[in-house]
Amino acid sequence: MRKQLMPLHFVRPHDKTVVMSGVVETQLVEQWRELQGTYLRTSMAIDRELTHEFGIGLSEFEVLDLVCDVQDPEQPCRMKDLSQLTSMTQSALSRVVDRLHKADLVHRKTCDDDRRALLVGLTEKGRELHDRAVVAHRHLLAEHLS
Repeated sequence: MRKQLMPLHFVRPHDKTVVMSGVVETQLVEQWRELQGTYLRTSMAIDRELTHEFGIGLSEFEVLDLVCDVQDPEQPCRMKDLSQLTSMTQSALSRVVDRLHKADLVHRKTCDDDRRALLVGLTEKGRELHDRAVVAHRHLLAEHLS
């Protein structure tokens, strides 16, 4: 249950620093810890289920899910587009895409228009896995966040 926050702060006009009362600061820390705990419990439950049932972790699922959302049926999506939609670093995203490629869940190719761009699309195996895993993922989101 979310707590109502008191007025958060006032700004000292001369130096632009934010000053908080101890009560408000305590509430913010409690709210942050509650949010962080919810995220950790939810992501760990999803990761365990996806690993156990489908052999992929949460990071791999998130990339499959993003590719599925972004991919035009006629054109795979650009890695640059994926990197703007995830909190993963470019390096982490590349490693996840490498793992998905080795598992034959995505295909990669260079863009005909821009040889520097890398395109990523779901393989048939990747689409089938995503279609099954998304049900478990959404169920666990509803269970933990509702």
